[in-house]
Amino acid sequence: MRIAFYGCGNIAQSIIEGLIEDGFKSKDIFYLDRNKENKKRLKKLKIKNLENHKVSIDIFFLAVKPKDAMLGFETILESYKNPKVVSLVAGINSKSYLKRGNDIEFLRAMPNTSSKYNSGITAILNSTFKENNLKKVIKLFNRVGIVLELNKESSMDKFTGFIGSGPAYFFYLLKTYEKNLNKLSNGDSLKSKEIIASLLNGVALSIKNGGSMDELISIVASRKGTTEAGINLFKSKKLLNIFDYGIKSAIKRSKEISNEYK
Repeated sequence: MRIAFYGCGNIAQSIIEGLIEDGFKSKDIFYLDRNKENKKRLKKLKIKNLENHKVSIDIFFLAVKPKDAMLGFETILESYKNPKVVSLVAGINSKSYLKRGNDIEFLRAMPNTSSKYNSGITAILNSTFKENNLKKVIKLFNRVGIVLELNKESSMDKFTGFIGSGPAYFFYLLKTYEKNLNKLSNGDSLKSKEIIASLLNGVALSIKNGGSMDELISIVASRKGTTEAGINLFKSKKLLNIFDYGIKSAIKRSKEISNEYK
């Protein structure tokens, strides 16, 4: 199976690297992208520029910014007969694409950058993909993580703001850990990153093998101890509410993008 990425920024490169790590052959991956830095990275991965190769493509992944999505989509339609297109573009709903070409196989997918490490989470919303081809797409994304099948556009907006953007939220919160760890480790940033990674690995294993979040908190937080003091302050400042507002803002923006690029 040959696949091609129209636009090859961070998300596309994360998927490509994850697929290659899982054994997908680089010779079967192609791309179209004008960005010089992206071209350099893809060359190192031995990914071919589709402009220089006249080959049939089984599945196209549209991976551009929202403002470029419709032009990219129409270019694929004009250049290839009955293409199968998976849109990785945030916000723009399926109807906006299908009114430009409703006789093709089309679906939306929203992965995150953790796909690079085969720990991605990808939501899929199918519109017109046939069952056998849908299974191929799901199998591809399963190679780089977990797949969640959705059944309505509003769920995709929620997923985009909640999970698609999710890694960045954690990175943002972890900046405080990094800042304080750098002081403790006398400026050894590598050691700080190793500690944070180990901390997160432990958290992940606890979640996977433990009980509810409240039960996991209680295991760490002893009465009148340091952990309880920190959590009580978080509660008094309504940290969870603030975090929830941030996620809702991202979901709202996903819906706005859909209206902007109808």
